Amino acid sequence: MRIDSGLHAHAGDISEFPNIVEWRDQARFCEDAGFDGIWSAEHHFCWDGWTTPTPTNPIMIMSNLCADTSRIRFGQTGVAINDWHPLRVAEDIALLDHMTDGRVEFGFMRGLNNRTAGNFNPAADRRDLERANAMMWESLEIVLKAWSGKPFSHQGREYTLPVPGWYDKDTPREELDPDYFAPDGEMIALGVPPWPVQQPHPPLWLMADSPGSHREAAARGVNVICWGRSFEAMRESWQAYRDAEVPSRERGKLAMMRCVFVAPSMKEAADVMRPAINELMAKSTGTKNPAWSRRGLLASYEELTPEDEALDWFDFMQKIGWSIAGTPEYVRETLQRYEEDLGADHLIMYWSVARVTAKELRGSQDMFAEHVLDHFKGHAPAVPAEAASA
Repeated sequence: MRIDSGLHAHAGDISEFPNIVEWRDQARFCEDAGFDGIWSAEHHFCWDGWTTPTPTNPIMIMSNLCADTSRIRFGQTGVAINDWHPLRVAEDIALLDHMTDGRVEFGFMRGLNNRTAGNFNPAADRRDLERANAMMWESLEIVLKAWSGKPFSHQGREYTLPVPGWYDKDTPREELDPDYFAPDGEMIALGVPPWPVQQPHPPLWLMADSPGSHREAAARGVNVICWGRSFEAMRESWQAYRDAEVPSRERGKLAMMRCVFVAPSMKEAADVMRPAINELMAKSTGTKNPAWSRRGLLASYEELTPEDEALDWFDFMQKIGWSIAGTPEYVRETLQRYEEDLGADHLIMYWSVARVTAKELRGSQDMFAEHVLDHFKGHAPAVPAEAASA
């Protein structure tokens, strides 16, 4: 199993934001300890500590962290692609790929929430989900055209490239490259260097949870990172991905984000993570209808029982397998279940949580590196029979 880490974000606390020194230290630790990669989300407007104070620009922070590393890979969970111009995304990711000597993964999403969406690009407001989803895939299409290294144009619902009506009036006509200019000097195609080191492009990852999003990503040949679903709901989404028709493309990969905390005892793990996850989930989901919020984390065939509703958020998230907090043995056994039963081959540890200190996180990661990491390195996951047949 590939084991990566997210950056630590102190949800609810911006007293030391941005935590540049801590993030640099975390990247160096992961490089030395044997982790495979570092990932960062894109969040904005965290004046009160929410939606969690991760770097506002995951590409920029990775360009800083990569200087102290030589091996680990860098990804985004993800770039809110609708809030960017796709040509800017293409340029910046390609430049980062050069800065890391080909160690970049390109993760993207349509947008995080309505607190953010629309303030950068009014057309990207997620309250119109159909348009936001279409814009995301159109933006990705433009990014891939830009990375092709060939002259390209684009005519879509949101973008027309090049912008019509631009003429080169100064260059003699005989000197204009016909791949980019019409005989009258109008620009008809673009080139967007630099082009990525990795060819044809860095790995593509969509942040998605639902079976429908998994199916669409599979059909487009895009890998998926699943964040907020139960063990069984991940089975449902991953099976949808594996069942999807993938014409003339190699089937992609599946990754999971999970909040993993290791401590000498189950009690010590719970003492740290219970208040952290209780506050995180209460704040991020709201408290008016917690049953509705919990129902959304489950598979279509799972029942939300009265006992589930009575649990606090920590115990509920432990029960459904999103929180994996406990002894090294407990963490190993839980991850092994993901590996053997679901065919999981990629874990990204989620660290945008409340209350956990940098010292507590480092203690957990030290124990994970010493007692858990080597158990999964180099082990190919057993793909479930139903997935293999698909």
